[in-house]
Amino acid sequence: MSATGIPLTATRDATAARGVVLRLVDRLLDWQDRERQRRHLSSLDDHILADVGLSHGDVDEEVRKPFWRA
Repeated sequence: MSATGIPLTATRDATAARGVVLRLVDRLLDWQDRERQRRHLSSLDDHILADVGLSHGDVDEEVRKPFWRA
């Protein structure tokens, strides 16, 4: 038993669950950011794409990827 009177296994379980939730939220935020970046990339004009060394084909390939794929 911990100093608070809560069994240690319950404390460990709560800590583990919190870790899972935090990893899930982090993953969801990564996916959201990736989707936002791909939308922005698709809006760039030819001049900017040339400056960064990308073609429309490169952009189309990237934009077609599902949000969960890097």
